Amino acid sequence: MKKALAIVPLVFLLASSAALADAVAITSKTSFSSPSGATIESFNYTAFGGPWTIIFQVAGKTCYLNGSARGSVPEGCNYHLTVEPDGTIHGYLTAGNWVCTQTADVAASCY
Repeated sequence: MKKALAIVPLVFLLASSAALADAVAITSKTSFSSPSGATIESFNYTAFGGPWTIIFQVAGKTCYLNGSARGSVPEGCNYHLTVEPDGTIHGYLTAGNWVCTQTADVAASCY
């Protein structure tokens, strides 16, 4: 009975961590013309239950990234994108496997 009671919280913990498997982080950079050299960087992220496709808009583009619902991705599909002052997007896969959009394709997934 004690073993069964110990397993219940463990199962709940594993189930709750799987519920927020995927994440997207975005860093936005701003540069000032006047005063020259002044810059601002802002960063935020969101975690969520892994969908088939992660779709969001940033810098006037819509991004389509693979979500962990496409297959077995124990750590989820986690991405970090950077938006440059000119609107250029760079991105990479921070956690995940072959199911997720690979680093080489993250920026191209935003158009």
